[in-house]
Amino acid sequence: MLMNHHILAKTTTDSVLRKFKSEEWTCYNGIGKNFFRVTTDASFPSPDAAFFDEENKFLVSFEFKPPTESKRGILTGVGQSIAYLQDSNISYLVAPLLLEDFRLGEFLTDLYSKQIFGKIPTGLILYENNNPEAVSLISNIDHNIDVSAISNSRSRSVTTSRYWAKHQDLPLQLFHLLLHCYYLKKSNTISEDAFKYCWNHYLISPTILTDFRPRIVRDCNNEIIKTPAGNKTLMFLEKILARTSQLPIDKRISLIKHEIDTEFPGDNKYNAYKKNFVSFLKHLKVIDSTGEITDSGFKLYHLGLVNGANSKVFKDYFTKEVLTTGHHLDLLLDLDQILRYNSKPLVDCLSIMEQEYESKGYIKRNPNRRVTSRSSVGFLKYECILWRSLGLLAKEPHRVSVNWKYITSICGLPDL
Repeated sequence: MLMNHHILAKTTTDSVLRKFKSEEWTCYNGIGKNFFRVTTDASFPSPDAAFFDEENKFLVSFEFKPPTESKRGILTGVGQSIAYLQDSNISYLVAPLLLEDFRLGEFLTDLYSKQIFGKIPTGLILYENNNPEAVSLISNIDHNIDVSAISNSRSRSVTTSRYWAKHQDLPLQLFHLLLHCYYLKKSNTISEDAFKYCWNHYLISPTILTDFRPRIVRDCNNEIIKTPAGNKTLMFLEKILARTSQLPIDKRISLIKHEIDTEFPGDNKYNAYKKNFVSFLKHLKVIDSTGEITDSGFKLYHLGLVNGANSKVFKDYFTKEVLTTGHHLDLLLDLDQILRYNSKPLVDCLSIMEQEYESKGYIKRNPNRRVTSRSSVGFLKYECILWRSLGLLAKEPHRVSVNWKYITSICGLPDL
């Protein structure tokens, strides 16, 4: 059921974005063609999807409801879309035409035309039950409403990062270790920033400036953590320590001290790792925008604490969060379409996917990027490492395929 809901939400949202970008639809004063998808916040209330126009600093949020929703749930959706105006310029409810034998579309059309249009900057989009790509903009936003006055100013600083949980070489055990530190912060066991605590007590050796040795990273049960690929022990700053081995001692100390400095406001290794790892946690909504562990984060942490961060049950539920909340299921659905009809190597298929994502508005187009150019890192490189480690990608003779049998079983897991 969860997988069907997620695929349905993706299908309708993709179609809505396509309508805006083709200029078949505009949402408010001609805005729409420059939309691209952005991540949504874990803080309450949290929309199902969001589009952003960077030039106009214009954020649109969406509340999606499936055909299996109850009538009460639909009315809740109306309220949710209104609540999103705390952080968004405008919002839309996306709902089916029918709920079993109830003509939901007619009811909502009447409701929005009589009670909402011209009063609140929230609109209505309906989709056909048997063809969710067929979306109709039923009630748009009245252009006489001043959306900038109603919207919260936080919408102007919305993140322009990928809409999915961008993975950056974070092992499963380290993911649990970070949750452990955020739990310690939540329970007032520690007073400092949770990531800073993890960095100082688990990731970096206290003697690194005297013996210049990296620390073997261990989890909260003192078990050694491996890299996501599982082929080596996790240690931080190995390359820097090796690269600086021939420097004068004072210069070497100064350079390493700069890289591990937790108070430095600019670019160093500490801030780079914090940005990458914490962003992933936020995208999975296990911590919120304020750095507090969420209810779902606590449940996942407790599951790993009881069963072990290396246990199958923890891995399975982590995978479920990556696929659904982290929107990696969206990525795998799109990658699968390219792999099925393309005999090129995986890296070339990923390049095709990146170009399609830019043109469709799934990611922000880089105006300085040449069509034929390829990033030194590679599109979805670390996501692919994660997918392989979790068993989401299967390597068949002469090709790579998506492991839908495993994905279906994971999405069918009961809620924690």
